[in-house]
Amino acid sequence: MQNRRFYRIILAVASFVFAGLNAYQIIKGEYETMDVVLMVVFLAIGITYLFILFRKDKTE
Repeated sequence: MQNRRFYRIILAVASFVFAGLNAYQIIKGEYETMDVVLMVVFLAIGITYLFILFRKDKTE
């Protein structure tokens, strides 16, 4: 299987950028419920990709 490390790094960064944009709207006070939901979803996706990137593969 090919190495998808670069692809996962790009997706993790993009997820955190979108979460940050939603957090900025929340901090400014101009937000809706959907902005909060999207921020949580993007944070979850970013954390998942970071977990996949930094996990240790167990070799038997």
